[in-house]
Amino acid sequence: MARNYITGVRLGDTFLELTTLSSSKKGMAVLASRQVKLLGETTALADFEKRAAAIRQQCPELAGQVVIGLAPNRMLMRVVELPTTDPAEMAAMIQLQVDQFSPFPEERMAVSYEVLRATETSCRALITAVPREQVDSLGELFRRLGLPIRRIDAEIMGWWRLLADYSAFAAQGRQLLLLLEPSGGAWLAIQDGQPQAIKAVSPRGDLSPEEYAAELAGDLGALIVALDLEHGAMPLKGLDCWSRDMEMNLIVPRLQRELGNVAVRVQSLESLPPLSEGLARRALAPGFVQGRPGALDLVPPAWRLEVAGRLFRRRLVIAAGAALGLWVAAVGGFLIGFQWNRLQLKRLETRLAELQPAADEVRRLQRQVHSFETYLDRQYSALECLREISTLLPTNVDLTAFQFKKGKTISLRGEALAVEPIYDFKKVLDQSALFKSIEMGSTQPSKRKEVTAQTFQMNVRLKGNQP
Repeated sequence: MARNYITGVRLGDTFLELTTLSSSKKGMAVLASRQVKLLGETTALADFEKRAAAIRQQCPELAGQVVIGLAPNRMLMRVVELPTTDPAEMAAMIQLQVDQFSPFPEERMAVSYEVLRATETSCRALITAVPREQVDSLGELFRRLGLPIRRIDAEIMGWWRLLADYSAFAAQGRQLLLLLEPSGGAWLAIQDGQPQAIKAVSPRGDLSPEEYAAELAGDLGALIVALDLEHGAMPLKGLDCWSRDMEMNLIVPRLQRELGNVAVRVQSLESLPPLSEGLARRALAPGFVQGRPGALDLVPPAWRLEVAGRLFRRRLVIAAGAALGLWVAAVGGFLIGFQWNRLQLKRLETRLAELQPAADEVRRLQRQVHSFETYLDRQYSALECLREISTLLPTNVDLTAFQFKKGKTISLRGEALAVEPIYDFKKVLDQSALFKSIEMGSTQPSKRKEVTAQTFQMNVRLKGNQP
């Protein structure tokens, strides 16, 4: 059964989380999952070579293709409604949106988008943009690790996949989610089971717990106002705060005051699989094809061309090696077969040389025995043959010579006044059971006193065994 493998990677300044998944017809299976704190100072780990060395040392099992997630506070994100589903028109509209919310020039940004919901005439899309230097830094790090990056995704979409798989939100109505960790997090507004807005949350940094809670409450209020303005006012079904390693004692009451009677529920991210698993699940999803529009992927096209070129060269080298191997095998087989045939020939020649004297002696004895049998066989004796010929000889044909070779042939010479009796004589000889074949020679006229005679010559082959 064919299997696909992918490793989801969540990379922080001082930690690395990885999950390797396999996908087959039976579903997805976790092959490996771990999180490590990278050894070394933060300033030292900023160096590509030192960070790559730390990852190789602490995560030797990291291999194969990887998908990396970018944290929400390291990328620009916006959910927009587009009045088209045509990829070319969408690309132009998305570029206009990026020009509005991005503070950097277009050539310095890597942009991608993902269609969250679509109808026949419109769609909702998540647009992401990050500085190109950030993408290039990831590429440089993983090139030093010797690992191909299959996809650069957004961490928030990895969390979304895990939350969707575990039915962590309502299928109808508007609901808010807060994902919070020490490294930051994100707000998600969900409408009828689909993301409607996403807003990054910065880490606490130097803020006090009270100040951080107030900042989150302010972000919550601004998000609700934006939702009401852009999509119309709707009652909230609740707020779910998913957190890990965070003190929520001040944050939850502050958010509750902001929402009034809307329920605020506290959930633990520890109850969900690792974020790296969500990234890997997205990469193995049937709908994801690398380079296809509509699926979030910040991998530059030049990287894909480079990977395709390396793959082509590798296949070319393998094909050339296979062809060379086949040629060497064919030549080797030919030489081995040639040498083996030569050896067999030498053996046969040696055996023939050993048997030749005995074979010659056997043939000599066979000839002697045949000769004895021929001379003892009275059926093909000279007298018997002469008797047969004399019996068949026409009265108007004279026989002038009879030369007999025992067991072989008889040479006849004669003459007649005309050629017709000569040919009649040959016909009756052809019908004789004693003779095998009759070879007629030429007939020539010859002067006999006052008469012209026709002379002839015949060779008669006997039916007896030949030596």
